[in-house]
Amino acid sequence: MWFFPGWISAEEDESVAIRFYFQSATVMSISNEDRDFLVALGSRIAHLRTVHEITQTRFARALGLSRQTFQGYEEGTRSMPVTTLVKMAFALRVPVEDLLGVPSYTETPRRSLTSTWYRRLQSINELSKVQQKVIAQMLDALIAQAGTKTSNEE
Repeated sequence: MWFFPGWISAEEDESVAIRFYFQSATVMSISNEDRDFLVALGSRIAHLRTVHEITQTRFARALGLSRQTFQGYEEGTRSMPVTTLVKMAFALRVPVEDLLGVPSYTETPRRSLTSTWYRRLQSINELSKVQQKVIAQMLDALIAQAGTKTSNEE
């Protein structure tokens, strides 16, 4: 049996030493581009999770992960298996492309948002959750009312 002198005691399992060695080697070898990608991915996951008002602990448990592992994904300090990424997208009800931050080529939008509407949506996104809910309720009511007027006019 071999071990890394000074890192672990001789009583510890050899697999612990091997796992530690490869984990530390992996962490050191990640490129800045990969690190930036993982941080951005984690940020998108965290944003969508909070939009759905799900805690890290609850989401991690639903995915069969420890909170610490999930936290590493959100912080961008851990890479994740593709299967976990797919499970997250399914649980958050978004395409995998949304988590990855790439455009979806499976469907083309009928119309894109104008810059004015995009700015409005950004402004709403910066409000508190309570304010966002009030605006969403108001918009839902106005849209329903507009739909009723259109059907009555026909």
